[in-house]
Amino acid sequence: MIQLLRIQIDALRTLCIQDYTPEQIEALIERNIRYASRGGSQGEITLVAEVKGVIVGLAALLGRCVSAVYVHPQFVRQGIGTHLLAALEQIATTYQIKTLRVAASLTAQPFYQANDYQVLGESDLITEKGLQIRYVEMKKALFLA
Repeated sequence: MIQLLRIQIDALRTLCIQDYTPEQIEALIERNIRYASRGGSQGEITLVAEVKGVIVGLAALLGRCVSAVYVHPQFVRQGIGTHLLAALEQIATTYQIKTLRVAASLTAQPFYQANDYQVLGESDLITEKGLQIRYVEMKKALFLA
């Protein structure tokens, strides 16, 4: 669990600096730490990607929502996130899920669009301290076999 959280922290601090303030990034990290300390969510399916026995990425599915796709900054743009997302989508189809949704960060929006997710609109996450963090609501229709 700590290894997965470390990937999320490194990705947020490295990859999101163009889209979010340091305060927003730290608030997202705090949110992820709280979520992990509670053990995540019942029924969440988590996949990991390994390179030479080291976990370098993770993706999670919670019901009809992609709840996470993170790749360590040293391994981005190598198709790892795309493979993880495709695996989540395949799992979703085995559960007869026809549409997946995701609340994507501004940073992740182009990744999801490249994987055929459509923008529904933007919204703000309001932290416990009242900090606003913009995100993009997206969805993708899946093809059931």
